[in-house]
Amino acid sequence: SGEGTATASGVVSIRTANAGAAGASGALKFSTGTSVTGNSGDVMIGSGAATKGRGGSVLVTVGSGTSGAGGSLQGYAGRSTVNTGGSISVASGEGTVTSSGMITIRSSNAGDTGTSGMLVFSSGSTSSGNSGQIAVGTGAATDGRGGAVVITVGSGTSATGGEVLIASGRSTVNTGGLLSLSSGEGTATTSGNVLIRSLNGGVAGASGALFFSTGTAVSGNSGAIYLGSGVATNGRAGAVVVSVGSGTSSAGGDVLVNAGRSTIHTGGSIRLMSGEGTATTSGAVYIRSLNAGTAGASGSLYFSTGSSSSGNTGSIYVGTGVATAGRGGSIIMSPGSGASGAGSTIQLIGALSAANTGGGLFLASGEGTATTSGVVSIRTANAGAAGASGALKFSTGTSVTGNSGDVMIGS
Repeated sequence: SGEGTATASGVVSIRTANAGAAGASGALKFSTGTSVTGNSGDVMIGSGAATKGRGGSVLVTVGSGTSGAGGSLQGYAGRSTVNTGGSISVASGEGTVTSSGMITIRSSNAGDTGTSGMLVFSSGSTSSGNSGQIAVGTGAATDGRGGAVVITVGSGTSATGGEVLIASGRSTVNTGGLLSLSSGEGTATTSGNVLIRSLNGGVAGASGALFFSTGTAVSGNSGAIYLGSGVATNGRAGAVVVSVGSGTSSAGGDVLVNAGRSTIHTGGSIRLMSGEGTATTSGAVYIRSLNAGTAGASGSLYFSTGSSSSGNTGSIYVGTGVATAGRGGSIIMSPGSGASGAGSTIQLIGALSAANTGGGLFLASGEGTATTSGVVSIRTANAGAAGASGALKFSTGTSVTGNSGDVMIGS
């Protein structure tokens, strides 16, 4: 075009004429020629540099139509029959003093009776190797924070909210793909948190549930679930906390831990162990209900085995471990003290049998293999200033058709 020494230079317009009533407007083709022994020529489209202004835009747009689907905009890199295919690179403009330009890839807004267009990011298939990766990330920051990667679903005014689905690769001959979610490393201080949570519920609903589950297995074991904190070299390993949130109505939420069920073998076990102390004492295990409010009682503790239809029910074992160079730990059963009413009782009752002798109750002191065995002391506590100490009663039960039991005391 012609130079404009004082104002703008002239426009260069390359276009086909309008089509007639029964045809299409002509195509525009920009192409370099073929080459037999070298590279074919480049096609370069760009705007010139601006000394005191902004560089001109490069716009590629498809015209609108009144019937059929809209025209496509397609860009393909070069094909190679003997080497890697050509790349497509889309980069925003560099900002040498401030921010670089933004890249927006989006579909346009939908009309009144449709949905907005889908975005598909995918690598091609392969017949004899791995398919290509998709890498999404932000660049490194020298004197700032690395940019965030945000995946979010837009809000809606009807039906349930849209989903975010992340699934690793399927394999027909080997192990499926791994799904790894990690926070950022803090090389000098703390690494980042990983927060997995559902959002708050509305005024007429509950917050969403969280499901952590492994898949089913047809001919092997299903996968395990591991929850744990990492090893600490010069500090204490992090705690694992399972806690139910508080509420202002109804009973508090439950914490349920169930081992696996088996239809042909023994069911799974539940093991609750404190941490090992390799140099000093191992950790304590506390199983207790919390303190009661001003108008209630503290919660009960139930330790029970399940019922059995064709065999014995399970036993309950309470004991302390063996001490190699010390004394075995004590077992103490003691009700708490109260400020009103009679003190609480401790009851030890053998099992009832509908077809045979009832269960026994054995109380024996510890054996002293080298010296004296332990003392068995059965006594009531001292009385207060205005009462008598409690009585001791040793008695057998009554009998309807036979002798009642004996009471035998001997040394």
